Amino acid sequence: MTGGPPRSRFAAAAGVGAFAAATVGLFLVSRGKWSDALVDSGREWIVPDALARGDLLYRDVVYWFGPFTPYFHAAFFEVLGSSFRTLVVAGIAGSIGVLAALHFALRAVTGKREALAWTALAVPVLVFMPNAGGSILGMGYRMWHAAAFALLAVALLVRPPEERRRWSPAAAGVLAGLAGLCRTEWGLAALVSCFLALAIRERPGRARLRDASVAGAAALFVFGGVLVAFVLAAGAQAVLADGPILLFGLPEETRENVAFAGLRPWRTGVVPLLYSSLLWIGVVLAVEVVALRREDPGRLKRRVSMLLAILATLAVLALVAGGTGAVLFSAAPAVCAASLFLGLRRRGTPIGAAFAGFGLLGLLGSHRAFFHVSDGPYVAPPLLVAFACAAGLLGLFVLRVEGTVAPSGRLRNGLLAAIGALVFLAFAGRSFQYLSDERVPIPGTHGMLSARAETAEEVAGLASVIRRETREGDGLVVFPEAEILNYLSSRPNPMRYKLFLPGYLTRQNEAAILSELERRKPAAVIVWRRMTHEYGLGSFGVDYGRELYRWVERNYPLRDFRLPAIRRPARPSFRYGVAKGEEPA
Repeated sequence: MTGGPPRSRFAAAAGVGAFAAATVGLFLVSRGKWSDALVDSGREWIVPDALARGDLLYRDVVYWFGPFTPYFHAAFFEVLGSSFRTLVVAGIAGSIGVLAALHFALRAVTGKREALAWTALAVPVLVFMPNAGGSILGMGYRMWHAAAFALLAVALLVRPPEERRRWSPAAAGVLAGLAGLCRTEWGLAALVSCFLALAIRERPGRARLRDASVAGAAALFVFGGVLVAFVLAAGAQAVLADGPILLFGLPEETRENVAFAGLRPWRTGVVPLLYSSLLWIGVVLAVEVVALRREDPGRLKRRVSMLLAILATLAVLALVAGGTGAVLFSAAPAVCAASLFLGLRRRGTPIGAAFAGFGLLGLLGSHRAFFHVSDGPYVAPPLLVAFACAAGLLGLFVLRVEGTVAPSGRLRNGLLAAIGALVFLAFAGRSFQYLSDERVPIPGTHGMLSARAETAEEVAGLASVIRRETREGDGLVVFPEAEILNYLSSRPNPMRYKLFLPGYLTRQNEAAILSELERRKPAAVIVWRRMTHEYGLGSFGVDYGRELYRWVERNYPLRDFRLPAIRRPARPSFRYGVAKGEEPA
């Protein structure tokens, strides 16, 4: 017989069916509410849209990152058409690849059932993370892709000796190079983590050096070779200077942005990190108490005492940290640090290399949000690595307990049941979160983007006005963002610069942008009165981009956009203008 007892096979099939049904149900209730229609999503559409139209990245489109993600999406646009529905299809395909990479990484540190459970947990917790943080439609596609390549790179090198292949170092280097072609810093993090895994693996020193050299050469060949090809096609200025793809020449506006400095808020971040760490330690100890209550009465008393102490500490910390989602996730950097520490202590073993490699990768990947881990951008990809670290640590915990208590499998089964309960609660919590979201679909986006009813009507109405007052093929530039208006009006942005937020628009490049605007002279412009305090500066035309805004006012008769059906605010959200003499007859 194969496949296990009939009852086990039936339970497994039922579990898979329930998981699939829950995933489909969560997709339906969350449809179109994954991202902010005006802030995040348009920029993820407009770049691959330009590439699908025949533009060359960097030469025709200023882009700060590697070319993998926009060309990956552009391939979907070529086949299925340029739309947000296609972008969601590409996001689903990418999500499946990321989950496969996570499962492969988990199998390096834990058992088959645990790997499946943790992968299932990642679906509601990470893939369907709201506020543009998930992988279906958001602003982090390039980080999700990079994290998948990085996980695969490290996992290839930390497999047990009998499962490794001679080509593993070269493949790991290729994957690290691909991670860099998504986001340069993730490629560097992947390569450094691979080097650390190789350094503490059980192989002799000369073999480790050879494998590290092969991995480094492969990464450099992939990353450097692709960039050289783009330099030859687009020019060094376009590839290496207009955007900090090599992490040099970051604009002052970006360097000084406090929100992007993950380590600066440590004074306020230590408390939620400690709260979250104690909370999850308490959960694990509670599972141990329930699972092993009959195995060792003395151990039970000690664990109950520890739980009481943890509960008392949590009660004090709760006054400061609360019980928000940010607190629940805040232990992730500590989990990665613990994994790194234990890996270094177990040098010379495959599991030690896995702990150290994943731990370092998770810490390096958390650099954008080290002390403010919440449901939002820059969080989910590092949490993928934290999942692998947490699964490995729990497996080690089970082994240590079974070394002092008669092994019965109860603790392992109890932890599996706890993860299963977390999967159920995560699906229920995400479903309730999205069902409580009162945003409505924006007409023309196939239900893939939503906004408040007033905003949805306003955006659709403004796009209709632009279509009526311009000709097909005319250009439209939106300041500082809200590229969804290009999509809804079917009017492309003719400029290389597609985004005009602080950092992308700087004192140094404003003159170049203005010169291109004068040459291109789009038929229409839109100014969204968006406050951009998260970038360090407040308002386009007031705190930054003043010369650009003055030129727009001189060349376009800007008008406030209002819809009669909407209660008129004191200050309308949008101003728009059509170039003089450009209105169609």
